[in-house]
Amino acid sequence: MDALARLEPVARDLVHRVDTALVTLGAPADHPVWPLLRRLGVTPADAVRFVVETDPTPLRATAAALRDRAEAYEATELPADLPWRGAAGETYAEQAAGLRAHLGELAGRLRATAAYADDVADWSARSRERLARALADVLTSAQAVTVRTGTSPAPAAADIGVRLLGAVAEAVAEGTDGHRRWASELGELPYECSPTGADPPRWNGTVEVPRA
Repeated sequence: MDALARLEPVARDLVHRVDTALVTLGAPADHPVWPLLRRLGVTPADAVRFVVETDPTPLRATAAALRDRAEAYEATELPADLPWRGAAGETYAEQAAGLRAHLGELAGRLRATAAYADDVADWSARSRERLARALADVLTSAQAVTVRTGTSPAPAAADIGVRLLGAVAEAVAEGTDGHRRWASELGELPYECSPTGADPPRWNGTVEVPRA
């Protein structure tokens, strides 16, 4: 259990009160909470819930499974040098060589995807830590006392909203940048049964198998 998992239940009532104050009372017109609300399109409570529900552990398990699959592809034995002659034999040799190369490419793509999963897991852990610090700050703030006692809670709730939404906005921006960095390595990897520019496979040919 990390810091966010410990702090969020303690802060849940306060965050709910912040949401209620923002929805019912609003905030000063020039308060910085408004740009954050428009940018993220969620209330502080929803933003906190989003980060709380992220979990880096399954992502790390997925990365490990992808690396295992990449090793399996690399270890696949595909007979390519069979003592066959004729058109069909030549076609088989070409297809076997192409498939073997494709398996190597697939292994590389799986390793890249595994690295991406690890990167997302690291992002999740950093986001959770960032939000945990924000919750710790607001729980001990003067604004929290004001929101709980109900004495002019609107500006105080807006201040808390800025702290929480700001932490989540930083996490979202970091996650978007990370996905953009990885995008070129995560696209579909199509399989072409013949090398580019090669003649179509000749499946109607003959094959001659040398006698032992």
